[in-house]
Amino acid sequence: MDIATKEEKQLMLAQSYGFLSENATPEQIWQHFYHLGCLFARSQNLVSSLGCFIDTFLIRGNEIHCSDKQWVDFFRRQFSIYLLGKKRISCSLSEGDMIHDFLKSEYEQLRRDIEESEIPFCCDNLNAWFSSLELDFPWLIDEDVPQWSIG
Repeated sequence: MDIATKEEKQLMLAQSYGFLSENATPEQIWQHFYHLGCLFARSQNLVSSLGCFIDTFLIRGNEIHCSDKQWVDFFRRQFSIYLLGKKRISCSLSEGDMIHDFLKSEYEQLRRDIEESEIPFCCDNLNAWFSSLELDFPWLIDEDVPQWSIG
């Protein structure tokens, strides 16, 4: 087969990551934020990288204009904790979608538990209570941590 006639296929088309147009689709917007998050992570700009990754997965979760501000605050806080706990600020699209769905499920369960609780909760501002939660995230085990074995 001649190299000149060989057709190569790309998984993703190369894109220009300049400014977005006013007619940008949600897909173009989250792709732009994801790309920026990766660039900021490589340049070790922690705050900007976290912000871009958080916005990416809120947009991918169809929550670009979410009216539940407590959910958005919960997601921002817990997603940041997840990324910081990994000890590297990076996240694949499938991993971010998985964590988004996990956090959404946890949030909805917490809201149900509050509503069904016999102890009266003032639900106006739950941020302090949400910030005290420790969720079990599926972090990777570092290589220098001794591995458990059986036998």
